[in-house]
Amino acid sequence: MTQTRGTDPRRTGRGAAPARATQPRSAQGRTTQARTTQARTGQGRTTQGRATQPGQARQGAAGRPTNPKAGTSARATSAGRGAAPTRSGAPGAGRPAPARSAPAARGRGPAPKRGTASGPGGPRGPRRPRRQLRISRANPRRRARVIFVAILFVFTIFAGQLLRIQAFDASATQEAALFKRSVQTITPAMRGQILDTNGQVLADSVERFTIAADPKIIPEYVVRIDGVRTKVGVTRAAADLAPLLQMTPTALTKLFTRSGTRYVVIKKEVNPAIYREIRALGIPGITGERTAQRIYPTSMALGQLVGFVRPDDQSGAGGIEQMLDTALRGTPGRSVAERARDGYIIPGSQRVDTPVVNGRDVKLTIDADLQWYAQNALAKQVTAVGAESGTAVVLEVATGKVRAAASYPTFDPNDLADAKSAALGNYAFNDAFEPGSTGKLMTMAAALEQGVITPDTGVIVPPRLPRAGTSFKDNEPHGVENMTATGVLAKSSNMGTILIGERVSPAIMEAYYRKFGIGSKTPVGFPGESAGLLAGAKDWVSTRRYTILFGQGYAVTAIQQAGVFQAIANKGVRVPPSLVEGTVNDSGTFIPSPATTPSRVVTEDTAVKLSRMMEEVTGENGTASAARIKGYRVAGKTGTADRYDDKLKRYNGFTASFIGFAPAEAPKYVVAVFIQKPSAGMFGGALAGPVFNQVMSYLLERTAAPPSPKSNLDYHVWADKPLSSDDPAVISNARAKRDGL
Repeated sequence: MTQTRGTDPRRTGRGAAPARATQPRSAQGRTTQARTTQARTGQGRTTQGRATQPGQARQGAAGRPTNPKAGTSARATSAGRGAAPTRSGAPGAGRPAPARSAPAARGRGPAPKRGTASGPGGPRGPRRPRRQLRISRANPRRRARVIFVAILFVFTIFAGQLLRIQAFDASATQEAALFKRSVQTITPAMRGQILDTNGQVLADSVERFTIAADPKIIPEYVVRIDGVRTKVGVTRAAADLAPLLQMTPTALTKLFTRSGTRYVVIKKEVNPAIYREIRALGIPGITGERTAQRIYPTSMALGQLVGFVRPDDQSGAGGIEQMLDTALRGTPGRSVAERARDGYIIPGSQRVDTPVVNGRDVKLTIDADLQWYAQNALAKQVTAVGAESGTAVVLEVATGKVRAAASYPTFDPNDLADAKSAALGNYAFNDAFEPGSTGKLMTMAAALEQGVITPDTGVIVPPRLPRAGTSFKDNEPHGVENMTATGVLAKSSNMGTILIGERVSPAIMEAYYRKFGIGSKTPVGFPGESAGLLAGAKDWVSTRRYTILFGQGYAVTAIQQAGVFQAIANKGVRVPPSLVEGTVNDSGTFIPSPATTPSRVVTEDTAVKLSRMMEEVTGENGTASAARIKGYRVAGKTGTADRYDDKLKRYNGFTASFIGFAPAEAPKYVVAVFIQKPSAGMFGGALAGPVFNQVMSYLLERTAAPPSPKSNLDYHVWADKPLSSDDPAVISNARAKRDGL
């Protein structure tokens, strides 16, 4: 049986609505709460558990009409949907259950309510709690709420990240972004120029570019075809660049399509003019890095002296380039700019952190023209006699400045790929060897200075000279010869030199040698320079005591030995050799190098006498007729020495040399020539003399030196009368025995 809901007196004006009543529990013990509804006017609506409009009766399940005057109505629910309703106040399913109900309205008076009354219609009963709303999953409102909450959650995360990036981590984010699009460029400093004494450029740096590509960007290459911008990509880029870079399109295509990288070097040392044409093409991903290339205008003539640089970083690696690298290299510049997606710099984004400072220029004492002439004369002679190598040194007598230091074989510093490692050094400074007979000049100088001899002192030279268990001899066999001290030097007699030199103690002789610069490096400081080798006097024992006197048993460099003759030509004053005249500072002012300190080795009288004795070497009876120069007095000395081979650890071959100066009465230059291990001949006069002749003739002609007057000193090679070993003024083996030598 269904229940009816009372009429709302506020709507009908018939009194207050009856109080709510609870329905009895169903058969399974579950109860539902009744909800009162207002009676609708007009046609009533019949629903399960709801009352019809007043005046109408709803048939129950048993076909009986409901009571229209029931005080409350209730919605009954059974254990399952569709259960038959029971009568009002009767237990469901035949099972009695108590039910609480409000008193039915009787008449027109208002029905009482629980609790306090409210509202204009009179007191109402207390409102029961509302049942929790259950929304089906298919409910569109619930689904919309879920989606809204999810979207709100996602956007909250986005907002949080945005807040973190834009507010809390703004500076770090900006720095990271700037770092990704920034590119640092190192601008290499241009090395300073190397100049000769007349300002001729011996080494210079020029601007070049290294062309690189980004394989990921090049496919975006676009050109205008018939007025329409068309993407042409890698194929067209390779075709456009090939003629400019002197490469094939196939080779460029392989580089442009290389995978796994965004930086591929295409070509190095590209001319700036070519690079400008490449930029004009507008190919994306093609960039140019500014570099420098070292060039050497004098090529092989000064290769071993000027030196070379390392191609990768342009640092000095040999010769003057290495010796003065600190002054020459400068300081690279550093700039940072932002690069666009196509690889080009964004205009206005570049900033310079470190400005580039180019290297300072260096001026040498070398005369490039003289160097070239000496280099060619030396190369021809070394080739002609099949020698292993050769050296020619020119020193200015008054200053000790090195005006030429030629070596052969040499190399071209512009093309290091063809250079041999053995030729990278400079033989004038690096190669140490036994000087041979040119060393006799120091023995004679010491003997003259110590008063042991005069230029005319008689010397009896035997065919053999026994000393320290060895029988010494000269290069050419001869009988007993009556010579002068001048003749001993002119004929380069080993035995005559021993007889003279042994009269000076080893300690004093060593001191003279060292005054001449033997056994010490020069102040030049050339890379790899050798100090030579000279043992102390206490070690001058056995045969060394005698071989040193004629130029064997110690080692010198070409520069050192040329310096010995410079001291004699300079009236007995030695000026240490120098190679650098000065440098140019940052303001462009030339700063001269500190002058070397001269030192007197022998008196002027000794030097003049010895110089006159040396003139006989190029005379009619001397050993260097090939060194004569018509119209000029030439003073010099030949040399032939056994050459020690470091690889074989024994003597192998010879060193042939000639060192001299002209005009002898007023010399300006010393020219020293050394031929190492010749295969055609061995004597210095014949092998080195011709090179000396050519170089010195060139100097005399260039300086317009006047012809030499006849000498007022009349020295002779041979004694003008027979010499006696009993004569105390004559030097002989017999006298040496008497004196206990």
